[in-house]
Amino acid sequence: MNCKWISKIDERKKCHREADSSGYCIFHKENKSSEDIKLMMDSIYKEEINEFNGFIFENEFNAEEILTYDYKLLNFSETIFKKEANFRKYLFKKNVIFNYTDFRGQVSFNACVFLENCDFNKTKFNKVYINDKIFEKVKFKGPDLVVNKVENFPRMDGIIFSMCTKFILKNVEYGKSECKHGKINYRIARNQATKIGDYEMIGPYYYKERIYSSKMIKRSNYPTLSSYLVEKFFDQIAHYTTGYGEKPWNILFVIIAIISSFALLYLFVGIESSNSTLITLNINNLGNYSASEIFKTYIDLWYFSMATFSTVGYGDMVATSLIGKALAGIEVFLGVTIGAIWASVIIKRMIR
Repeated sequence: MNCKWISKIDERKKCHREADSSGYCIFHKENKSSEDIKLMMDSIYKEEINEFNGFIFENEFNAEEILTYDYKLLNFSETIFKKEANFRKYLFKKNVIFNYTDFRGQVSFNACVFLENCDFNKTKFNKVYINDKIFEKVKFKGPDLVVNKVENFPRMDGIIFSMCTKFILKNVEYGKSECKHGKINYRIARNQATKIGDYEMIGPYYYKERIYSSKMIKRSNYPTLSSYLVEKFFDQIAHYTTGYGEKPWNILFVIIAIISSFALLYLFVGIESSNSTLITLNINNLGNYSASEIFKTYIDLWYFSMATFSTVGYGDMVATSLIGKALAGIEVFLGVTIGAIWASVIIKRMIR
């Protein structure tokens, strides 16, 4: 009878080894006895296995003791490490894959050397050990390090990349208590993207870094409440208006919202046209206006609001009341300020 193990990634991938009474082979069965564990390790040595798809390691896994033979690829897809997975000081000579790998115990890659690619895709790390710096003194010399949709991915402090390595970090999220991890890891990714000239990714990494930095702003970190509120206010402004300089199209929506809001205010304050006609709506008699009249009046004042915001000021419509002049002055100030921000964001991205 063949082993019942079937890959969750690709159902066409099955195990054809002989199963015991549990229905699984020695590599895929759980709760192995000490004799089973010894037989499994002996088989790995004898067969020089490099495809560990779905293997279950009950005891500590020590790469330097187990992976002593040559291989073309190391594939740990869907592998379960129930206890410590120790890759410390190991030399990965070829590509290594950790797809859907489940690290239930501690993990260490400290002082490892990667000569080829490494993929972490939908890998699970134990949240208990999320504060461990498992990549300290790691030398990554391979072309690509990919980290995608990984749960509880630890900090990458101390990793050393070559000048040609592309580090891809995407869809990796952290909770409120792990914001520092997100900030550090996305900063490392941004620095590496800058180093190799991967300009398309610098912006997204910087945005994620700033998002986690924003979540770390706490009242306890500031001497006064006012300094905290000012920092929080400007951080939120930068977030929602420009996406920290990485989402310039956000400004367009902000501009349209401001122009539309002021046009609505002018609708009730009143703006005088060049022929001395007051363009306004009487708030006490709104029921006397048709929908088309309200819409036409609003469009006229939207035009005035846009001309005011852009500081063009054609002069065919002017604010004559005190409130109208005050609103126009505020809108001009917003227009000049946001226009300068828009220009700086666009120039920054063009230079990059």
